Amino acid sequence: MFSIFDGPDAQCILLSIRPALVHALGQVLEQNEATMEHVKDYSALAHALKKNSALNYILIDVDAHDGVNAQFPFLRHVRDSFPDKHTILLSEDFETDEFGTHRLTLGDISLRVPVLHASLELALLQAPVNNLQWRARQAEQPPRPVAVSAG
Repeated sequence: MFSIFDGPDAQCILLSIRPALVHALGQVLEQNEATMEHVKDYSALAHALKKNSALNYILIDVDAHDGVNAQFPFLRHVRDSFPDKHTILLSEDFETDEFGTHRLTLGDISLRVPVLHASLELALLQAPVNNLQWRARQAEQPPRPVAVSAG
């Protein structure tokens, strides 16, 4: 179980259609006093995040929806729409857990499935740190041009 992470501060939402992953992560988080909502698609994810501002961790099972490449536009939309949410990507295709800032465009942390309890604990600790870097980088970016339609 978590030895460092203070679970009550973690209010998670998991996007997945895989019952085994939902069950496994839900049990670990619940045992450590963290909450977890579950949704099955991106529209439900966006709705839940808009409805419940207390959700602070987004966990996305990228394998359940055709992998990272197929989901790139959706992941970027979530990242741009909810930049202050700590985002953790989950996939069997990841070679290893990634706690650095290599994938900040899409998420704060990437975890290989099956997720080890220790990896989840580290992810919950490191995601806020990486998210601060993400937001600092975004603040340094010049504003994106707004498309103006003729007519």
